[in-house]
Amino acid sequence: MDFKIGDDFDENGNVNEHKANKKVVITIVIVISIVFGLLVFFISNAILGGKDKDKDPKVDTQVSLTDENVQILYKYVAYKDGGQGNDLFLKETMVDSSKFTDQDKMYYALRFVEPEDLLYSGKKTKEKQKIYTLSITKIRANLLRFFGNEVSFTPVDKITYKFSFTINNLGVATLTYSDAEQIYNVVFDKEKEETEELVKPYYTELTSATKKHDGTLILNEKVIYTTSGKENTNYRINIYKDYGHTTLIETKQNITADDLKANPISIDNYVDRAATISYTFKVNSINNNYYFDSSSITY
Repeated sequence: MDFKIGDDFDENGNVNEHKANKKVVITIVIVISIVFGLLVFFISNAILGGKDKDKDPKVDTQVSLTDENVQILYKYVAYKDGGQGNDLFLKETMVDSSKFTDQDKMYYALRFVEPEDLLYSGKKTKEKQKIYTLSITKIRANLLRFFGNEVSFTPVDKITYKFSFTINNLGVATLTYSDAEQIYNVVFDKEKEETEELVKPYYTELTSATKKHDGTLILNEKVIYTTSGKENTNYRINIYKDYGHTTLIETKQNITADDLKANPISIDNYVDRAATISYTFKVNSINNNYYFDSSSITY
């Protein structure tokens, strides 16, 4: 039966309380039903939606080796110039900030130094070499760039370092710390002449880069280790999988210097048998830049 205007009044024009109360009850029931239905919907959606989100795969993605971040970060840790520099990552199975000595930290801080960071003091050594200065503030800023927000450091008294640039056509410098001035005095000198190194102690190659779902970037580098000696005028070369030289991959005998110059040792021939160094870089929550977190070697 349809409700019509006037249904709530009796034949004498008085309010029909029974019918009016019935309509109020029906209205309340309808409202409660709607509210309950919406409540059930939202709760169910929240639960099921949460489960669906949990089912979302945490996918790792492969990153091109030519990616700008990959190239920059690999320079942070790569064995400098393919044969010079700190070999901490190559010999330690596990490395994090606690494994770095102050000398190590200084070495990695210097990697970020630019020519404009070195200021000519106006002074010269007894040998007429110009003395440049490098602020300890710059060193500390570079350490934060490499290690993230927290790193302790006590300046080392003296260190010799080969920069990636030259000043007055010189690239090797000796840095001596002045605590009173809070600076390093930097003097460039000629490099010592070294004999050509036909067999290097390490050969490395960046082989892959992976980005985790949380932004963490992992670079994988292959490495082989070598020892060499001469038998008469020819070389005997042992190629190993580990820094301790306990797992031999191959021995090459009766190799002449000309052979090595024409066909130098290449890790490309041993990638499948080489060790892998994995470098982990995390995202700094303050400036959103990558910093070195740790490295590990698997054999």
